[in-house]
Amino acid sequence: MNSFLNRYFLKEGWRASAGLLILRLAIGTMMIHHGYEKLADPANFAAAYVEPLHLPFPILMANVAGLSEVIGSWFLILGFLSPIGALALVGTMSVAGYHHILTSGFNIYLMELVVLYFGGSLAILLMGPGRISFDAGIVTGLLQTDVEQESFFSSTTGQPIPVEVSDRQAASRPTAGRR
Repeated sequence: MNSFLNRYFLKEGWRASAGLLILRLAIGTMMIHHGYEKLADPANFAAAYVEPLHLPFPILMANVAGLSEVIGSWFLILGFLSPIGALALVGTMSVAGYHHILTSGFNIYLMELVVLYFGGSLAILLMGPGRISFDAGIVTGLLQTDVEQESFFSSTTGQPIPVEVSDRQAASRPTAGRR
């Protein structure tokens, strides 16, 4: 488990982490606008996008889509719970892509933003947020706690490792500073 967390959250090299930070910021700052737009007028969004898909509870779905985009975007921007944020954006962009294909076919001008947001969010979901994120700090703290516990406890028994001290060991130590 530690090696997965290390590989996913703690990317090697500053360029990979800087690239993921730039991608997170770009996707997050642009997508947050779309979420606030949906939340500003959920009835209009529901009528234009949700009802043609014949989804139940169109107003509720419009609010869920808007909240997913706003909260998911903030998670990406901060690098906090970024896999959840990326998954929320991948989900909304999947539905948006399906809507565009259903209503307009493969119109490149309608699909290009959806594909860019979907691809960027999916890349973050698969690659992780990088070292420049709150997630990386949290995982680093968790891994350090695990290492401290492993050094104190035996890995096989889960019991404290016994320490033996004998009089010979104490007598053979130098007595620097003592008279």
